[in-house]
Amino acid sequence: MFVQKYVVSNDFIDLNGHLSEVGYYYYAVQTVWAINKKLGLVEKYEEFRIGPIIFDTEIKFKREVFRGEKINVSIIFSNIIQNGRKWTRSNEIFNENGDLSAVVVSNGAFFSRKTRKVITPPKVISKELFKR
Repeated sequence: MFVQKYVVSNDFIDLNGHLSEVGYYYYAVQTVWAINKKLGLVEKYEEFRIGPIIFDTEIKFKREVFRGEKINVSIIFSNIIQNGRKWTRSNEIFNENGDLSAVVVSNGAFFSRKTRKVITPPKVISKELFKR
């Protein structure tokens, strides 16, 4: 499991003084790209002219998160179909007390920028991304 640490900025604090729904989504997506960069996959996506796409996302809110709070965001892939052609990505967001604050679940796939269709990614990508 990959975990990324953040300090909640003012950018996504709503009128109730806590992290807004777009803020939870923002930190989840930042974590996705952090793991892609760490694994060297951004360059592979360019090389093969493919990229991940999302069909739908659901956020379940559990606990509030506030400005300046330290959070940990994990990422796990499941429901991997046809060697990574389609998958489910789950981000769990924990507040600084270690309490589960939100779960962001997205269903996605890999998309060819050449054919504009959903594809099975090259093994060099799927083996690296889904081995966790």
